[in-house]
Amino acid sequence: MTAERLEEHGAAADAAELVPQPREPKVLRAWAAVEMAIACAAVVAILVAVLWQVLSRYVPALNWPEVGEIASYSLIILTFIMIGYLIGNNGHITIQIVDYIAKGRALVVVKAVSAACTAVICALFAWEAYELILAYPNRRTAALGIPVWVLYAFPLVGFLSGTVRAVVRIFLANQPDPVFDAAETR
Repeated sequence: MTAERLEEHGAAADAAELVPQPREPKVLRAWAAVEMAIACAAVVAILVAVLWQVLSRYVPALNWPEVGEIASYSLIILTFIMIGYLIGNNGHITIQIVDYIAKGRALVVVKAVSAACTAVICALFAWEAYELILAYPNRRTAALGIPVWVLYAFPLVGFLSGTVRAVVRIFLANQPDPVFDAAETR
């Protein structure tokens, strides 16, 4: 990119940050805080479990087979619980080439249709998670003995959250997308 284009891009990014971002309803902001707290707990559990596994290689008395299962299931929980949060805060993976080409009402239609597709897909995945909960009510994990339906509850909650957030994004399609800030500095 030339220096002029970089300056234009920087100016556009600065202008986008000056545009007031649409606020989510208070209930969704509170739910986002719960999702983030669960995700942080899962990251801490992964860190502690992996460090425990490393230590147990050097101190055999610390060997605990269940710690690997804790790390694995914490990663699964982290993955699924953040679905709604990322959809609601424009942090999910998108292909934005259409966003640069479409302008005005066409962009609003593209954003609304993509949010509707996201809502339908999340709703179908939530239904499948619900069906899995019903299908395996008595099955337990190998090492810890956690009921498998508890583990399927996290995808259910994550996809339900994603469905709700995608539906909200349908109605906010005519407003500028929030700028995703992974550091939550707003």
